[in-house]
Amino acid sequence: MIRSSASFLLAAAVVVAPISAALAQAPAPLLPGRAAAQKPLSPKPLLQKPLPTRSATARIPTEPRQAQPLPPAPEPVQTVDATPVARIPAPDAPPKSLLVDVLFADVGLSNGFRLSNLGGRREVYIPVPQGIDLTLAELVLVFDDVSAYDARRNLEVLVNDRSAAAVALDGKSNGRTVRVPLGNAIARDGFLKLTFLYSGAATQDRCIDVRYVGDSLTVRPESAVEFEIGVTGAPNITATAALMPQNVAILLSNPVISPGDIATALTLARSLTATGRHVTFHHGVEMLPDLVKREDRRKWTQGLIVVGPFDRMASHIDAPVASMASTARPAGVDNTLAAARIGGVPVLLVTNAASARAGRLLGNPSLAALRDTPAASIRQAALPKGPSDRVTFDELNLVPAHADVFGRADLAMAIPTRTLPSGTRPSRLALDVMVAPDGDGEKAVVSAFVNERLLASTVASSSEPTRLDFALPDGLVGTVANIRVVIQRRSALGDCRFEPQGYPAEILGSSAVILSTPASAAEDFADFATFWANGVEVLVPTATATRPLSVVGLLAEVLNALSKESAPIVVKFVDANVAPNPTAPFMAVGDLPPRDATQRVRFDLGRVVVDDRAGRTRLDIGGLATGAVAQIVTANTFPGLWIKPLADDGSLPISPAVNLDRGNIAFLDKTGVALALSTERDTLLQIAYPERGSWMTLAERYRSWIVGAVWAVITLILLFVLQRLYRRRSGAVASE
Repeated sequence: MIRSSASFLLAAAVVVAPISAALAQAPAPLLPGRAAAQKPLSPKPLLQKPLPTRSATARIPTEPRQAQPLPPAPEPVQTVDATPVARIPAPDAPPKSLLVDVLFADVGLSNGFRLSNLGGRREVYIPVPQGIDLTLAELVLVFDDVSAYDARRNLEVLVNDRSAAAVALDGKSNGRTVRVPLGNAIARDGFLKLTFLYSGAATQDRCIDVRYVGDSLTVRPESAVEFEIGVTGAPNITATAALMPQNVAILLSNPVISPGDIATALTLARSLTATGRHVTFHHGVEMLPDLVKREDRRKWTQGLIVVGPFDRMASHIDAPVASMASTARPAGVDNTLAAARIGGVPVLLVTNAASARAGRLLGNPSLAALRDTPAASIRQAALPKGPSDRVTFDELNLVPAHADVFGRADLAMAIPTRTLPSGTRPSRLALDVMVAPDGDGEKAVVSAFVNERLLASTVASSSEPTRLDFALPDGLVGTVANIRVVIQRRSALGDCRFEPQGYPAEILGSSAVILSTPASAAEDFADFATFWANGVEVLVPTATATRPLSVVGLLAEVLNALSKESAPIVVKFVDANVAPNPTAPFMAVGDLPPRDATQRVRFDLGRVVVDDRAGRTRLDIGGLATGAVAQIVTANTFPGLWIKPLADDGSLPISPAVNLDRGNIAFLDKTGVALALSTERDTLLQIAYPERGSWMTLAERYRSWIVGAVWAVITLILLFVLQRLYRRRSGAVASE
């Protein structure tokens, strides 16, 4: 049986060999697109390796091989071996994780922090989102290191009170980047603690004045902690919102936008801007591929929030998909905020136009309750009313300012007036400044500046907080109150009595802003922070439904600066050639002013120019084809802002920032506010209408000449009368 099996295998081998040789001599042509899949032919003879056997007794005998020798090996196919076949590169494997940065600017250090005088310490707490597949990757530290004189200086970085890195400083670095691995670090109580210890020496003599070195180490706000997150599974809302990158795109998915869509987009932009992010607007689902495309597939560089019904996005969302509401659902469950993935990247979905309050949730502490939730339905909740006479820095969630005093130290804080309670304005400041006593008993002097004006100064107390209570002059505080406290103390250095040391000082959270009732009418743009605190009505043309990008960009910038994050935004469409009719404090966009509005710039009197007191034209609006004019108006007893586009298609300029603060008239262009003035206070500039050919225009333009001529005529008449009286009296005397 074994011999017959062996004979059969040998016969099969003999038959296969000539056929294989014939096939080898006639090479098959290469098919297009298949060349990379074929391997180069080997010049080795066929059946060079022995056939496998099941046992030693089943070996193939060698006699048949000698009786029928194999034919000579064919020549190799030269076209295959001589010319290497190009291989099609395999597609890149999808990344298993994404890297995302949490900037120092996002955790309250909008200007970074500075260390100097050869010593200092600063602690930074980075919030770590919960309920997500997340690991700590690296600390990306960006800093400016300068020094006027040579000194040996270093920066030690501690992570959770354990030393992670020590960096040597040369004093000649600007924008230097240092990466510190965080592989073994873990979050404690939801935070990552970072400690920066700065130290140095210019000489071995410890008794020197450390100020002479002129050193400064500034950690930039773009420094960040890099997180590594997973790309699978349904993300939760809290982590997605917290880890949104610096640049965020808001996509309006509906072809025809509803007023609720615009309100939601504006609310989202306001909340995101308050956290230091840069927002751009996009329209149409066809923009989605460009928005999710990433140059570096490992990094999450742009956040995405989609506003619109879930039905339009269902085919683009990765599985698994959370259960969300859509326009086909009942009206009672349409206010839904959800987190999903598109191409592995987390995105937020505001799945119905009525979910404007879902946008306000992004800036609300209640968002932390959704850390294990992929989708949630949002309802309105009444906000508790706080005190209307004062508000502390702790209640405003301001980050305390502190520093070590080496002779002098500056403590800076900023208070946006839109964060104050509704219907109030700041009238006084009560600052509590704690200054540690000097070891030698030297007194410190504390001085307070508001918007760079010195308002108070006193000698610091050594055993209790120093209280500075002072009034804010009218007109000093606009949209922001910039507070700067300067602490100065004489340092007994250079006499070898003790080592140079800085003593800490801090503005305490018990400091308060004293509030008062605002005026009944808006006099400056900054006053809208008070009038819009309970809500703002936005009136836009009906054409905005199909062309939203021509309007929403500028509206978002104005609302970001002048409205509170919790203030509701209500958007209404206004038909063409119909004057807006507001029913609340408002912002209107259109060619026609609001109904019964008191205008400061009239466009029905011809060309509008801005002249100086000499009558010279400084700005001719009639020659502008782009831009807009914003002015404070009153309609139906409600204060509001009317923005008139200067472009023929009604589009508003897109500018990086619109800082409306002082004045009641502003001329806007693509750079922001080109010119702002007040018709109530300004005496250098005035609005004129050259095409209004009336005697009032001439009288206004030549007012000074007319007044001079009238005085000259009166003087001549008076002289003539006096001369007649004098002659009459002289004649009477002569006759006597």
